[in-house]
Amino acid sequence: MDGLILLLQRFTFRHWRQAPRTTLLLGFTLALGVAVFLSIRMANRAALSGFSNFTELITAESDFIVQATAGPLPEKALLDIRAAIEPYAAVCVPVIETTASPPRKEGETAGLSQRETFTLYGLDLVSLQNVSTAKGQSETVAEGGLGALSVLGKSNAVFISSRLAERRGLKSGGSLELVMQDQRVRLEVAGIMPDRDKSVRVPETFLLMDLPALQRLLGRGGQLDRVEVILEKGKLGQQVRLEVNRVLETQGDGRWRVSTPAQRRESASVMTQAFRWNLGILSMLALVVGLYLVFQALDGAVVRRREEIGVLRSLGVEPRTLQHAWLLESLLLGVAGGILGGLLGWAGALAAVKLVGQTVNVLYHTTHTQGVSFTLEDLWMALALGMGASLVAGWWPARQAARTPPAQLLTRHLPQPVGGGRWRKIWPGLIWVALAAALATLPPLRLEGGGRFALTGYGAAICLVVGGGLLAGGVLQLMGRFLQPLARWSVPVRLAASHLRRASSRHRLAVAALLCAVAMTSGMAILVGSFDRTMRGWINRTFQADLYVASDGAQSASSQNRILPATWQWLRDQPEVEDLNTICFQPLQLPEGETLLAAGDLGFMRRHSDMAWMQKPESEVIYNKDRNAGLCLVSEAFSERFRKRRGDEVLLPVPGGMRKLRIAGVYADYGNERGTVIVDRVHYAAWFSDDSASRLAVQLKQGESPESVRAAWLQRHPGLSIFTNGHLRNEVMRIFKQTFAITYALELIGVVVAVVGLGMSLASVLLERRAELTTLRALGMSREAMARATMLEGVFLALAGTVCGLVVSVALGWVLVFVINKQTFGWTLQFTLPWMAMTVLLLLVVGSAALVSWATGRWGADLPADREE
Repeated sequence: MDGLILLLQRFTFRHWRQAPRTTLLLGFTLALGVAVFLSIRMANRAALSGFSNFTELITAESDFIVQATAGPLPEKALLDIRAAIEPYAAVCVPVIETTASPPRKEGETAGLSQRETFTLYGLDLVSLQNVSTAKGQSETVAEGGLGALSVLGKSNAVFISSRLAERRGLKSGGSLELVMQDQRVRLEVAGIMPDRDKSVRVPETFLLMDLPALQRLLGRGGQLDRVEVILEKGKLGQQVRLEVNRVLETQGDGRWRVSTPAQRRESASVMTQAFRWNLGILSMLALVVGLYLVFQALDGAVVRRREEIGVLRSLGVEPRTLQHAWLLESLLLGVAGGILGGLLGWAGALAAVKLVGQTVNVLYHTTHTQGVSFTLEDLWMALALGMGASLVAGWWPARQAARTPPAQLLTRHLPQPVGGGRWRKIWPGLIWVALAAALATLPPLRLEGGGRFALTGYGAAICLVVGGGLLAGGVLQLMGRFLQPLARWSVPVRLAASHLRRASSRHRLAVAALLCAVAMTSGMAILVGSFDRTMRGWINRTFQADLYVASDGAQSASSQNRILPATWQWLRDQPEVEDLNTICFQPLQLPEGETLLAAGDLGFMRRHSDMAWMQKPESEVIYNKDRNAGLCLVSEAFSERFRKRRGDEVLLPVPGGMRKLRIAGVYADYGNERGTVIVDRVHYAAWFSDDSASRLAVQLKQGESPESVRAAWLQRHPGLSIFTNGHLRNEVMRIFKQTFAITYALELIGVVVAVVGLGMSLASVLLERRAELTTLRALGMSREAMARATMLEGVFLALAGTVCGLVVSVALGWVLVFVINKQTFGWTLQFTLPWMAMTVLLLLVVGSAALVSWATGRWGADLPADREE
């Protein structure tokens, strides 16, 4: 152990002190890879933690949650639930939950999911007085004014968080204007909700009202969203919990379903699982490229220090001790990179959480991110990633340092290593490519809740990148031969060609790192381009109405703000309206997982849209509301997720029991990965006793101006959000681009790290050529010419990595589009090659590499022959 410490002091740390910039750059690059992965992980966690059961902020976490099997829970069911659990000294808390948004400011352009979303809870404030006793808490829910009896008689009293009060300067007696359903409502601030303690803080966007008051505002008299059951403290034994759960399920007799808060949070996690995993895997790109870089640096250090290693071996230092010293050096780099990466990851998460939260809000459910927390677990994760990557990268150089004979190590100007013979052949790369092709044919991993994970698809992508990296090394020799005819005219070209023809292992690693970054970046560009083309075609075919109407309070995917019957019927009766489709959405919990039920006028869809069919209906009966009561249409995502095809039957839970429907057709849809079932509006209204609407599609009479009609309707109904056809299409494309915004940053980081790695690789190569550089200077070669030679070498290395990366990206894009995307989301996309983006990427990478290589060449031209490294 003492010898190992001595080696670190005299061998490792001395070189670090002599080349501090290189050491810092290496540690920073490793830290950057760790930071990218960690920032996405923390941002995902923050976005997911925002989906919670907010009643625990006022009471405590409930033990059970009772919900209707479909639709709202009738208020009369509360009596049955109370009767069922009466022997167990439990408390029932009825809950109604909705979302609301502040109204648009004057002159503000309407947009989708651009304004703040509040979560509004209606709780029975009187019954809450019993909750503290049930849980044995010392505090009471009356703190902060929640138990004030004067509130109970008011229809617009609301309690707000202390942070919202501070931000907006609100006090008790003040007012807060919100859009709820299709109305603008002014609420009176009845009190400020304090935080229960430092660990349980009330979110800024959390609002609380008395249950009956919120029911009246929403027009949902006699309806609940759920009932939360809280057992008395001391009665929480597992046997009692199981008994209460059994009694509730038995008493429900199919009318309701029983779950726990943990199961509810898990449902939200499953909903966003594919999105979060995709981001996490993509964020590993920078770490993988950083691993290449660490390997290059340590492998180069072995060669530069070979004389010292030879001396140490000659003095009796055992190979195992040298190997351990080298691995310890790698480990220390990993520790430094992990700690710095953790701090950078926290800073990156602060920027990434907004993008992740916006995407979750738009595509999945309402979430309220309260900031990013950096925990001890995150620190250990950062250290594990940094140390793991550095040890993997340092293992081979450590092995080489320990196994090379002293006589060879003491040869001062040993030629550059060219790598093992097997890795210079074609067949290892071909084997990896063949393995990728085999993995691409395998089915996805099926998860609980109907989710899928394209495990073999990601495996195929990794095999493609590895195989391409192995094959790309052979391109360097071809480039050297290509340059050979030009060598007679230029000494720099001759030097660059000679080095390419006998490319070293570091040349090959630099090309492999660039190929990895470029292939992933271009592959994602192919996926995004294919998605863009498909989305535009789908939008043009599907959205053909003149106006689209929704509640202005609906700013997230899970918003239940509706257009009331009186409002949409008034719009339907306007003389400028030719046709109107009333659309409604209702989440459903099937045994296999959650999905979405949509209802509308199927005849309107036939008249005014051109559906993109995967399996077209064989009969026109589906469009006849008098004959299609037992028929439905399903989206491609539903078909893939639940493995249902045209002609199969599905069972849907509705308030009156289970409904058996036959699938008449399967259509393409790119807005919901959980899958959608469409039925005719008239049947939905009868099943759910609901005549409200989530959306309206309006076809105006010929000659009517959509903009003029929109302005007139907003004047009458300011609580609505009305989009013209063109505006809606632009908003959909804006959200689509926002969804992929974070991927662009991840790709850019990977490419930057790879270009930096190329510069470090060339610097390492030039250090090995010190004697050659000295000879060239003695023969009269200028430093500018030597810099040009290094620049040409770097440019052709970048060209090999980039061109091969673009070729691999076509195959990788195919895997992303037709394997990973299809298995994860169930969507069929039109494969598109974004030639312009790929050309720009080629020019940017090669141009950046030229600048880095020229600067490295200038530095190398000034190296003294006897410089110690």
